Amino acid sequence: MLSGTDIGEVLDHQTAMMGELASGTPLASVLESIVLALEEMMPDSRSSVLLLDDSGRLRHGAGPSLPRFYLEAIDGLEPGPRAGSCGTAIHLGEPVIAVDVTVDPRWESFRQLAADSGLGACWSSPIRGRDEVVGTFAVYHPWPYEPTPRDTALVGHFTHLASLAVEHDRAAKERAARDEADAARQAAERANQSKSQFVTALSHELRTPLQAITGFTENLQTLDLTADQRQLALEHIGLASSHILSIVDDVLDLARVEAGAMPFDVEVVDARDVIARSLAMIRPVADRKDIRVEPAGVPLVVLADSRRLRQVILNLVSNAVRFSPGGSVVRVETGTDNGHGLIHVIDQGPGIPANLLARLFVPFDRLGADAGREGGAGLGLVLARRLSEGMGGTLELESVVGQGTHITVRLRQCRVEDEARP
Repeated sequence: MLSGTDIGEVLDHQTAMMGELASGTPLASVLESIVLALEEMMPDSRSSVLLLDDSGRLRHGAGPSLPRFYLEAIDGLEPGPRAGSCGTAIHLGEPVIAVDVTVDPRWESFRQLAADSGLGACWSSPIRGRDEVVGTFAVYHPWPYEPTPRDTALVGHFTHLASLAVEHDRAAKERAARDEADAARQAAERANQSKSQFVTALSHELRTPLQAITGFTENLQTLDLTADQRQLALEHIGLASSHILSIVDDVLDLARVEAGAMPFDVEVVDARDVIARSLAMIRPVADRKDIRVEPAGVPLVVLADSRRLRQVILNLVSNAVRFSPGGSVVRVETGTDNGHGLIHVIDQGPGIPANLLARLFVPFDRLGADAGREGGAGLGLVLARRLSEGMGGTLELESVVGQGTHITVRLRQCRVEDEARP
């Protein structure tokens, strides 16, 4: 029987254990605390916890006062009628007391190990979970020993604490497994939804130019057109075909980047030269809309893939020109910041409302209708960001309604030793 002092100590240890469980302390540490607490209340004793694994073998759970070689020797113990106190307790489903391990037949195969470890007696009790036995709680003495009623009460309490700890750990792992499965299911659902949205959006994007090609082709085949009308129809077919090719190229590039299959030939690049060549391609379109495209800033050499950098600038400046009003200016400015090269694309367009900014980098999410402006395929910004990241940089966007949009590409600035590379 337990005294009032014993009960108070047991309750203190139980409170401490519950606090460890609540704070997320690992099971091994909690079991070690339980074992040490029992040893403190039972002088000359040493204790251990063994836990059943999925194969039905006993594995080390805790045993801080026992020799390491002993713990290693019994790790993986298979339960049976002559498997020491612990293996037999699991086999029978009830406590097993070996008062003297030197003569107990259940210890025949472990006597030398017990002698080398300084163990003379072992009492093992099954640890029961909600539906099954989950392990054993063993108490050892250095000489033959028979438990007292106080020992029986103490071991019963501490075996129960070990059961609570094991069940708490199992419940936590089950919750984590359920959460992981839920997260995987939700990710799969989002992937399927994104795929469906992608296919729908791509179909929509391709349908318009294909209808134009079909319509003008039918006109060429069935109508008696003048030379000027035939030339205009051919021009429309050419523009629609170019638009389709542009969409397909962007889709393939985006797929390659996101799959990690796009090669990047990063080298020393004169950013201002790439900008100048890019703007030369865009100026005819900008001139038709009465939009000035102006380079500015400092000389800048960066580490980048010149082809992909040109693709980024073309996408960004084309977007800026498409969404800017006539008479406005699109500036492409270079700068530096703490070892990084910066390329700014700044327009004076209508800007983008804050509630739409999160959708800017979603493929095929065309903001034209929502923002009250001309819409594109919804790939330019997405691809520009992925390409910037593929070159080891970043792309960030700021926009204010009524003032315009400011995009910053940040790349690694070339050092002196980089410029000297062959």
